[in-house]
Amino acid sequence: MNPLHLSGYGVKIRVRKLKSRSELEIRDGRDGFTKPYITSCYRPRKFPYSSLVIDGHSGYISLQAFHWLSRNKLPVFIMNFDGTMISSVLPPMPIKADLRAAQFEACANPRMKLTIAKALVEAKITRSIQVLEWLAERYDLSREVLLMKREAMSLSRARTIIAVRSAEGRIAVKYWSAYGKVLPEQLDFQGRGTTSRASNASDPVNAALNYGYGFLEGECRRAINAVGLEPSVGFLHDFSDYQTKQSLVYDLQEPFRWLIDLTVMQAFESGSLDVPNFFFTGDDYRYRFDAEAKTRFLDLLREQFNSGVKYNGRVLKWDTVIEQKATELSRFLSGKSRDLNFIEPSPILERSDNLEVRKTILSLTQKEAGDLGIGKSTLHYLRRNAKASEPFAVYGKVRNKLRVPA
Repeated sequence: MNPLHLSGYGVKIRVRKLKSRSELEIRDGRDGFTKPYITSCYRPRKFPYSSLVIDGHSGYISLQAFHWLSRNKLPVFIMNFDGTMISSVLPPMPIKADLRAAQFEACANPRMKLTIAKALVEAKITRSIQVLEWLAERYDLSREVLLMKREAMSLSRARTIIAVRSAEGRIAVKYWSAYGKVLPEQLDFQGRGTTSRASNASDPVNAALNYGYGFLEGECRRAINAVGLEPSVGFLHDFSDYQTKQSLVYDLQEPFRWLIDLTVMQAFESGSLDVPNFFFTGDDYRYRFDAEAKTRFLDLLREQFNSGVKYNGRVLKWDTVIEQKATELSRFLSGKSRDLNFIEPSPILERSDNLEVRKTILSLTQKEAGDLGIGKSTLHYLRRNAKASEPFAVYGKVRNKLRVPA
């Protein structure tokens, strides 16, 4: 995933020198009148980004630019400041009437619909538990992890879509409670227990989660479009009566929401995001990012999505995994595959600053460190980091000397 993000006032996209060079000219917006506009030009088939994401306040895209982007198979996602997807312009979708017919049949078949819905939620729950276990390496969450695992067993007893949603809801309450327990009190995170609280983000964490989920929604829209599935016909989520809420897109997001949850937690742990990076405007009392913080957060999202994972003998990036899962769903719907598994591939989540590492560092004497081949200056920095609340890295050679398992 490598989106080109455009924001602020005065975004402009057009094609210049149509007959001689046909360059796409993109002018980014600006948040203040003192900052200069930044303009870039790109030749056909030499665009270095995977998509365009625009959350600008004003500007325009010419019809010729839409033609250029479509020819180069580049999706355009237009988002609100809070991550809400306003609209999307996607490359032409493959015409697969047989696949869509199979999708409609499966949606009308209670047994098939239940099978797919349970597979989606099972993957979501598995990843959510894995995120909590990752947090438990650093924080005291063993009880919360155990309760979540017990509650997860209720999914196997679900015999209707309503029961699946109910199980998912109960587990989500426990998940967000544990997630919020480790966040600093000044962030005022009260969970995501209601639609109003989640959508109308009045705390920085929900604001960041919403924006991240908006990016994830774009990736899922792109994957569904590439495969040729009908985005409005889902299995876990109900049909919607307006264009921006597409049921299958929401379905496909569920197994991958952990990518956003993890990135947001890392952003606040590391100090990349903090309370001063958010502000209110108007009278709706919803937080939004300042420009520099949003750029840092987008860089973290990009890094997370581009981390590799082994799957079927290959190393794939997570945006490719999302498209692969959309393909596997299409094969299952059309009867070309009997298996449907959203759990694999499984990421490896580990911390180099877990409680065991910190305890080992702080218990070392200077002589013991010397015997292990750790110098005075290295021990000084390790001790300073281990005492601090922020995350830190312990590199492989030093970790081996500490004799702490990876």
